[in-house]
Amino acid sequence: MRGPRMTATLGLVTAMILVALWQAVLVHPAAAQQARASVELKRVVGRVEILRAGQTQWLPAMLGARLVEGDDIRAFSGASADLVFPDTSTVVLAENSRLLMSKLEFDQQQQSRVVLLHLAVGKLRAAIAQTAITLVRSRQSNFAISTPTAVAAARGTIVWVFHWKETIMAVEPEPGLRILPRIECITLATTGRKRQLVQAGTATTECSPPVLTPPQFLTLINPATAGANLGGIVGAPSAVNVLALINASGPGTEPAGGTISVPPVGLPGPSSFGVNTTVFAPQPQPASLPAP
Repeated sequence: MRGPRMTATLGLVTAMILVALWQAVLVHPAAAQQARASVELKRVVGRVEILRAGQTQWLPAMLGARLVEGDDIRAFSGASADLVFPDTSTVVLAENSRLLMSKLEFDQQQQSRVVLLHLAVGKLRAAIAQTAITLVRSRQSNFAISTPTAVAAARGTIVWVFHWKETIMAVEPEPGLRILPRIECITLATTGRKRQLVQAGTATTECSPPVLTPPQFLTLINPATAGANLGGIVGAPSAVNVLALINASGPGTEPAGGTISVPPVGLPGPSSFGVNTTVFAPQPQPASLPAP
């Protein structure tokens, strides 16, 4: 016969096992949630708020907070926020702006990513890290920023995107690069769609032929959207549809319903995942484009 002490011990062990199993069941969904790709909030200035996916209440953004796919972030007048991605890409959200994390996928082992951000209103500056040369050669965009009217597809450059009634995109010059940085601008209109290559030092409005970028555009001051409704429905396009549109025709080809008036300048040289810039011999900036 078992003594009272042995019975109590067996009962305690059984209870501990059951508690451990129950905790495993409860913790598993949370662990899966933490395993999702996330973006870290590295800097917050002024009134910045976050709307979690599936929620309706905006919460104050805290330094170190992580945003996952489906989350929103907005910065009010005089505010800004710095976001850091797993591949070291960075995005600075300017004042009077709202940004949605439409799609976030990172694979460190494969050195790959699929990122789609949606700027509902306002302005941002994205320093996009270069990816593996195999991805560049496949001519498949893996970092894109959409607005209600257009999308910017990039691989490794610094791009400014602004939206208020219309979309303006500019590529920031980066001295010392072997290849002139560029993005591809694609309008989201179903008719008369345009695709436009935009090189460093130039800007485009609704994917029209690029012009030299006005210096004042490359600032985080964004009074143009003061008073904009930052809490309204984003109305972001489907991530699947946007990525399919981007990859339907690589830069340098002429898609149906649009033309590319700026020829490609070649493919970037070898680079490593998570490197924003690679220093090479300086390349002159374009001088033949008309002034704005």
